[in-house]
Amino acid sequence: MPALLMALLLLAPPAAPAAVPLVLGERQVVTLEFTRGIAKLGVTDADALQLEPSGARLKVTALKAGRSQLEVFFDDGARLAWEVTVVAVRKASPAAAGGPGEVELAVGQELRVAAPGLARALFEETGVVKVRPEAQAVVLIGVGIGRASVVLVDGAGQRTTLTVKVGP
Repeated sequence: MPALLMALLLLAPPAAPAAVPLVLGERQVVTLEFTRGIAKLGVTDADALQLEPSGARLKVTALKAGRSQLEVFFDDGARLAWEVTVVAVRKASPAAAGGPGEVELAVGQELRVAAPGLARALFEETGVVKVRPEAQAVVLIGVGIGRASVVLVDGAGQRTTLTVKVGP
């Protein structure tokens, strides 16, 4: 490499990163504060982040897992960019949530429970849970807030009782 070219490369200022990394967890909220007012915002995935600007502050809420580019344009023409990574929230195993035989659901949530050799599914019709038998499994659907019992019966007559707790 010619000496002049190498000298120019060594004297050149290092390139600034295009975007600052920012890692958030789903449901996490951070507030960014600046010394200048925010003029406009840009985001590559509006479903992943909720942005609420207010003067020189920006409230960022992580909505769903994934990556998104966030740009803030200031009233003096300057710009800052972030590469935002949203990490998915880890959900507890329904069986481990309330002990053996207890399942917790939210209203509208569905959960598929393995039920090898399922012959029948019996449940209380209290408006708390809906049960949909499938091959080798049963789907529990949270309908209303409360508790209900579900009994799974296999071909040999063996019964497994589940207590389903449905919350908001």
